[in-house]
Amino acid sequence: MSEPIAASKTRLRARVRERLAGVPVAERHAMSERIVERLEALAEVRRAAHLLLHRSLPSEVNLEALLAAALARGQRVLAPRIDGPRLRFVPIDYDTSRRRSTLGVLEPESGAAADLSGDRGESVAVVPGLAFDERGGRLGRGGGHYDRFLREARQTGHLVAIGVAFDTQIVERVPRADTDEPVDRIVTESRVIEARAPR
Repeated sequence: MSEPIAASKTRLRARVRERLAGVPVAERHAMSERIVERLEALAEVRRAAHLLLHRSLPSEVNLEALLAAALARGQRVLAPRIDGPRLRFVPIDYDTSRRRSTLGVLEPESGAAADLSGDRGESVAVVPGLAFDERGGRLGRGGGHYDRFLREARQTGHLVAIGVAFDTQIVERVPRADTDEPVDRIVTESRVIEARAPR
């Protein structure tokens, strides 16, 4: 990644973190509920052969209601676990034990990673991010885990990546390096954004 792009990403992360810090907790919960309603209205989310869901950080969109609804439907839900530079996705249920990762995210403590390669059914990954743009550009926390995962998953199977964010996290342009993977759409509390950029 070039130095100008890296510096632009650092500045954007700081700006969006400041915006998020100004959102009251109650407002964040109410917006999360609306985002989950929009996600639940997407047929591809409800019918996904595998639904890939992360446990949210306090500043992120809370997805607990989506997790509960998916498990109640009998969907196969997978959660990410950091394994060195890679993300592995592990099947979970209500009783899955969690541990806190080096990034502070709750992840499955144990369990074998699912193999999504060549999956004939459609997998849907709900993807966190600090900022998104309307072309599908995504700014993560800097580890590159989701970028590597999305790139590999798209080469070996059918995967739809849906970013989740509050409206305040949508920016005009996310700086993008060659290794950055876009999402297919973004769901906020007010709309569903269809990404306009080719991969």
